[in-house]
Amino acid sequence: MDRPAELITERLLLRPFTLDDVEDLLEYTQDTEWARYQVNIPPVPYTREDAETLVAMFSNPSNWEKLQIFAITFEDKVIGEICVNQRDEDRRNERAELAYSLSRRHWGKGLMTEAARVVVNWAFQTYGFNRMFAYCDPRNVGSRRILEKLGMKREGLLRSHLKWNGEFRDQLYFGLLRAEWEALTILNTEI
Repeated sequence: MDRPAELITERLLLRPFTLDDVEDLLEYTQDTEWARYQVNIPPVPYTREDAETLVAMFSNPSNWEKLQIFAITFEDKVIGEICVNQRDEDRRNERAELAYSLSRRHWGKGLMTEAARVVVNWAFQTYGFNRMFAYCDPRNVGSRRILEKLGMKREGLLRSHLKWNGEFRDQLYFGLLRAEWEALTILNTEI
C-alpha cells in the first residue's frame, strides 16, 4: 500500500497525522513521565519547533512507504502514535517493527492494546510480513504487557544496547510470526 490508511476500532480512530495535530502532540510530550522510556526523541520538554518538525515528518505522505505512522485519536484528540517501521533490510526479510507511544493520561485504559491489535492485523494483511517485532525498556511494565497481549513472545534482552541521554539502556525484544497471529485470530475473535 503506497498511501496512508485510516483504521477504526471500538473507541479509536487511527489516521494519518496532519499539521493541525501539533498542539495535541505538544500537550502529551511535555510530560516527563511519558518521556521516561522514550528514545530517539527530542529532550523533554519538547519545544513547539520540535513538535512542528515531528508532525511535519509524520504527516509527509512520501514517508508512508517505509513508516506507516498513525495518529491515535480518542474523542477527537490525538493522544499518541503507533507505527509500522519498514527499513530496507526489514523489507528484504519480510518483517517490520511495531512502535508506539501514548499520552500518560490514557495509560491503563486498554487503548494502546486496542490500537496495536488493529495495526498488527492491518499490517499482516496489507504487507504480507512473515514477522513483526518490537522492543521496549524492560522497566516499562505497561509496554511489555501490551506486547504480551498481542501474542508477542519475548525473544531476548540486549543489555546496555542503547545509549540515550548519557545513559546505557537495556532493550527487551519481542517477536510475532504471521502463523502465530493467524492462530490467535482464529482462537480469539476479539483480535
